[in-house]
Amino acid sequence: MEETGLTVKVYLDVILLVNFIMDFFILWATGKLSNLPVKISRLVLGAFIGALYSIAVLLPQWSFFSSFLGKSICAFLMVLVAYPLQGVAKFIRSYMYLYVISFAMGGAVLAAVFLLDTSPGFMQVWNGVGIIRGIHYSWLVVALVVVGFLGYGGFHYLRKGWLQEELLNSLTIYFHNNKVMIPALLDTGNQLIDPFTKKPVIVVERAALEKLLPKDFLPKTKEGNSEISELPGSLDETWSSRLRLIPFNSVGKSNGLMIGFQPDIVVIKNKKKEIITSEVFLGLVNRPLSGEGRYRALLHPQILQEH
Repeated sequence: MEETGLTVKVYLDVILLVNFIMDFFILWATGKLSNLPVKISRLVLGAFIGALYSIAVLLPQWSFFSSFLGKSICAFLMVLVAYPLQGVAKFIRSYMYLYVISFAMGGAVLAAVFLLDTSPGFMQVWNGVGIIRGIHYSWLVVALVVVGFLGYGGFHYLRKGWLQEELLNSLTIYFHNNKVMIPALLDTGNQLIDPFTKKPVIVVERAALEKLLPKDFLPKTKEGNSEISELPGSLDETWSSRLRLIPFNSVGKSNGLMIGFQPDIVVIKNKKKEIITSEVFLGLVNRPLSGEGRYRALLHPQILQEH
């Protein structure tokens, strides 16, 4: 773009190329965040629609394209072409991700220019399109970095965080007039059951139950204790009837034994329901289950399915 007096010259080929590149990577990140299969040919077509729109919106006689409806239709067509036949719910989610990524990318570029660029320049908006003057296009690399983060690391981070929030439950354990309340994660990989009663096992950090169980009992439940198999028989009847040895296999360890005991009652609460049951065992592990401390127990999916 060149400025002569009050006249601004816009190089359409530059606008077309820059918008094509930006739209291509925005659509790519949209597919990653939506967990959709990405096809390069369709990304090219979708990005080309966005690039053509950036030209059309500059033409005064086509003022419709600068309206909210015109912009919405363009975004709709871009997503539809890039990711067709994905269902209504997935399409709406992808459509929203397109805007989220666009806002994040544009905000990152403006923030970087404002904070780091001391050279004179300005950005003018014409029919909804930003026209850069005196600001080097290399700043658009910042936009690509933001899109790359959202497409790769951002996808896994956001998806993991969202899933954990959806799968988190409040677990209250009652035993001998005492109780503890800890966060618990629904773990579909937890398939542990008591081999005798076939009751599901909730895996719990041993340290989380220190206030619930006798102090002389917990040290005997360590996984490395060579006498763990003799523990149920060494206790009085009140305790021995509650205890089980739960066989398990894990990475690097096969045919392991885990001490389990049956509490009086457990109460499981989540956003949808509350479950009260005594038909479970608690399996004790001597390590943190979450590096961030977000949960301290792993729920068996059978518990939620049967209630």
